[in-house]
Amino acid sequence: MSASAGGWFRWMPGGGRNVGLLVTLVLGLLLISLFSPQYLSLDNALVVALQISFVGIASLGTASLIIGGNIDLSIGSQYALCAVSAAMLAKELPAPLSWIAGILLGAVLGLINGLMVWRINISPIIITLGTLTIYRGIALRITNGFGVRGVPKSFSWFGQARFLDIPLPIWVLAALALIAHLILHYTTQGRHLFAFGGNKQAAEAAGINGRRLVLASFALNGALVATSAVLAASRFGTAAPTFGNGFELDVIAAVILGGVAFTGGEGSIVGVVLAVILLGVINSGLISTGIDPHYAQVVKGAALVIAVTLDQLTQEQQERHRKKLAFQERSPSA
Repeated sequence: MSASAGGWFRWMPGGGRNVGLLVTLVLGLLLISLFSPQYLSLDNALVVALQISFVGIASLGTASLIIGGNIDLSIGSQYALCAVSAAMLAKELPAPLSWIAGILLGAVLGLINGLMVWRINISPIIITLGTLTIYRGIALRITNGFGVRGVPKSFSWFGQARFLDIPLPIWVLAALALIAHLILHYTTQGRHLFAFGGNKQAAEAAGINGRRLVLASFALNGALVATSAVLAASRFGTAAPTFGNGFELDVIAAVILGGVAFTGGEGSIVGVVLAVILLGVINSGLISTGIDPHYAQVVKGAALVIAVTLDQLTQEQQERHRKKLAFQERSPSA
């Protein structure tokens, strides 16, 4: 890309990576429209946007978590447990209270993960792999393995409401993405999260409260996953313990593909949103063009592997560059 072309996108956080995502998205839309001209219609765009909104909302929390140097593999199980809990509570409580309770439950589940990650000196991958099974098991136990039935119609308003003829989940995603972008890139807390994810020891030595960041990021991630789950359960008017199967792959693939470094300390919400849209377009585009939708799983898995590989190669290149600069500084000048 030329310097002049790059200048047009300097406003975009994550510059080059995000421009690549944007170009890929545009090319993908054009390619799909050749085989399925109706794909670019406004009605279909709203359907696709609604489909991706649930993954998108959860991806915002996971992006913040990974930027801070952690990860949560239990989000699919959290999704199921919060969805069925909110639906069950809706039969006993007013609908708004059941929505709030479901979201608060997600924050508590995330906080539990954060407390264990902070107190136990084990990789968050191992800890959240354990809670993945625990939370799913609880969801299966409280529902006896069946979907929640007899949910009042008032519960469905949250997921089925429309504003300016646009489904509410899309508005929720847009609002939360804007808030997440502003917090991460324009507040002291956001800068601390990037610093902590980049180098925990140096960040703590500089006076950053690592414990507070870890607990807050896990709780926030849980709350956003729960928000997505409650919206989905509300939209369908029911929930089942099988909700969220494979959800963690969709979310983590979007986050890593969106330029968030798996090692922490790098990333942008703009990139994550673009990646969520791109993966959503791939999923819906395969169906629209008549291609076997199972290929979407192959594409998502491949995208995750490629994104992690590119991230690792970038890290290695940056490390070699740092070593080269350090060697040049130590060498006596000619």
